[in-house]
Amino acid sequence: MAKLPDFDTLLAMHRDDPDALDRLRNKLTSELVASASSDTQRRLAGLQFRINMELRRAGNPTAAFLKLSNMMQDSFSELNFCLNNPIDAVKARQNGPKADILPLDSAARRQSDTPGTPTRH
Repeated sequence: MAKLPDFDTLLAMHRDDPDALDRLRNKLTSELVASASSDTQRRLAGLQFRINMELRRAGNPTAAFLKLSNMMQDSFSELNFCLNNPIDAVKARQNGPKADILPLDSAARRQSDTPGTPTRH
């Protein structure tokens, strides 16, 4: 993974070449996502997409900071709830939206209609 420059270099990039700083942020983020386990990569990529969209929508750096700060606060609040109320957190997830899983082919459909017969995967 690329090494993060020292603070003074980052500050100079911010002042003199904000596009270079943004490219560095994107490069480091991509490397971090790529180094994660395959299970985590999709979730991290989705989170980074949300962050990028919020940064793009923000009219100025202060608005971007406030939006990202609120996103982090929401995540910490959810984590706090889950850690302090694990049973309620599990129940809330179980009571969330559900979807019926339907077989795609007619043979699997006939098997699923027969009680006690396992369906193919």
